Amino acid sequence: MGASEFEQAREAEKDYHAKLYEEQDILKPGSWMAEPLPFAMELLEELLADNPSPVVLDLGSGPGRNAIPIARRLQEAGDGRIVGTDLLEAAVDKLQENAAKFGVADQVRAIRADVEQEAFEAEAYDYVLACGCLEHVSSEEALLRVIRKLQDATRPGGIHGLSMNTNLRETALETGEELPPQIELRLSENRARSLLEQAYEGWDVLLRSGHDVKIEEDKYDGPTEFKARNVVFAARKRGMPRP
Repeated sequence: MGASEFEQAREAEKDYHAKLYEEQDILKPGSWMAEPLPFAMELLEELLADNPSPVVLDLGSGPGRNAIPIARRLQEAGDGRIVGTDLLEAAVDKLQENAAKFGVADQVRAIRADVEQEAFEAEAYDYVLACGCLEHVSSEEALLRVIRKLQDATRPGGIHGLSMNTNLRETALETGEELPPQIELRLSENRARSLLEQAYEGWDVLLRSGHDVKIEEDKYDGPTEFKARNVVFAARKRGMPRP
């Protein structure tokens, strides 16, 4: 993808998500934000079995679809906390608002960050979650660089939980016309899995799965249907967790 195409896709995604976050509330029926991703909560439980107070990093957290349920669980389990990052200022503001609304403001820190540019503190996190985030980097090389940064930011025994949309298709509902998907990194399912296996060599793989995605969107001049194959991958960093 050229620089101009990348910027066009980035702006389309910003506009779509800003409108979505304004119109839709998390954890309420009516959108794909109605509940957290099951695998994200399952991995959290696996981590809590050994560490009741983990530090979590949720990349591309949006208004808190996953971050708020995770924060509520951390509040129940101990004194863990979660950092939610997003490129959109509107998403950061909404996450802070939702943290207060759901009574977990003490557990949640929301910051604006571009995952490609952000520097992460070494061995600062026990659980790194990236759902629908990594397909918004600029290239395959950038994807691998970001993963390496996140691995360095993870403590021994820590877990990464990733989901990426692949095999992307966007269709105009009124005409049936195929449109170029407005997502920055367009990977096939096989290519995404190959890159993840390469990146996590030396880690213990916990989960490999996938499912089909179909969402009606309003990203162009008219309504569209977004279809993808969602790739889910999780791995644990080898080594003994900190006491």
